[in-house]
Amino acid sequence: MTADAGRVLVVGAGVAGLAAATALGRAGVQVLVVDQALAPGGSKYRQRPRGKDAGSRDMPVDAAWTRVMARLSGVAPLVELRCNTRYCGVDVNGRVLLTDGSGVCSQWMTPRAVVLGTGARERVQPRAGWTLPGVMTAGAIQVGIKMTGQAPAGQIVLAGSGPLLLAVGALLVRLGRPPVAIVEAGNPWRRPWRALGLPPSYLAEALACFARLRVAGVPLLTNAHVTRIEAAPVGRLRVTVDSGQEQHRLACDQVGLHDGIASNDYGPGAAPGLIVRLAGDCREALGARAAEADGRQVGMALAAVLTGRPEPAGQDGVVARERRAQARLSQLFAHDGLQRLAALPGDTVVCRCEQRTIDDLRILGPAPTTRQLRLNGRFAMGACQGRFCAEWVATLADPSNDAAAAQLQGARWPARPVSIAALLAADADHDSAIAPVAQSRAP
Repeated sequence: MTADAGRVLVVGAGVAGLAAATALGRAGVQVLVVDQALAPGGSKYRQRPRGKDAGSRDMPVDAAWTRVMARLSGVAPLVELRCNTRYCGVDVNGRVLLTDGSGVCSQWMTPRAVVLGTGARERVQPRAGWTLPGVMTAGAIQVGIKMTGQAPAGQIVLAGSGPLLLAVGALLVRLGRPPVAIVEAGNPWRRPWRALGLPPSYLAEALACFARLRVAGVPLLTNAHVTRIEAAPVGRLRVTVDSGQEQHRLACDQVGLHDGIASNDYGPGAAPGLIVRLAGDCREALGARAAEADGRQVGMALAAVLTGRPEPAGQDGVVARERRAQARLSQLFAHDGLQRLAALPGDTVVCRCEQRTIDDLRILGPAPTTRQLRLNGRFAMGACQGRFCAEWVATLADPSNDAAAAQLQGARWPARPVSIAALLAADADHDSAIAPVAQSRAP
């Protein structure tokens, strides 16, 4: 069965996807927006499901998100928003497989075009002990807070590099659970005048976070790296931090790691005649401000192709401005993390899905091919299909090959694990493929 034929499929109900859908709707194009979450918003503006637990707090509603949803409501008759729905990729015939949140109910769709607005993925560099229970990404902590209105239980250490660590730390302080410490690999305060070139909104947000952390007395260790995470008695963790001159031992219950973001451009697929466009952080990881502008531009350009109208004018400058800002942030938070990657112990896990270590990688010899890495080493063969490990495996295997990570990750059908039952259900022409509970109209 092919459902929703003739519509444009937008994957991702964050700012980029919804901006693209709005632009298409304004041009008279019918659109289906799908998102695997229970509510729209993406990682940046993740919304809480209906109903709330006692003791939880509502997060402030951002004005930018309010504008995005208001614009979407203006094209509601043409744009359907379907949450709790997973995109599984495009096959060689140009069909898209969609499943519900359980991964069981499924249906095929033959869209006029596909816009991927799947946002950014969080980068986490391997460290000794990073696969232990209680170790997660800082972004996951942030999303969990937005979903529940509550801070995670226990004491938390945040480590890695980037402004997200400050934002998550300040959020934990606001909820009455300040982190044990923030371990920052760079030193953004070393040349503070460089920050003056950032947009005022960046500076205001950073200063507000820093002030909240200082008032709460949260230690901010710069030029410092987590070298080892170990299990401690009673389910706790012990974190070893190297700050150059000395080592610190931090006791905690959870560790939030974060080493920046990268485009989540996996799974666009390739089919003759099917138009596929990337939008927002999925195309270039520049943050929410750029994502909205880029999504709008992609939507208008695609609408022009589909309707035969003139191409829109060039970008309004937001993307270029945010690109400059992100480049400056990269300079401020620069550090020697990649050198430390090469010095990790051989028993450090690099591929979490398959539990493959650095020693397993070395056995393959110098500069192994992609085929050797995947078939002989089992790297990037797990459920994540290399989203987390390809960058680090490629860097360790052959630092001189800039294209190795993309080659290792590849583009395959399906884009995510799909059960045989889901494939059979879709081919069996089930009318109840995607449960109605997963569907909703744009407000």
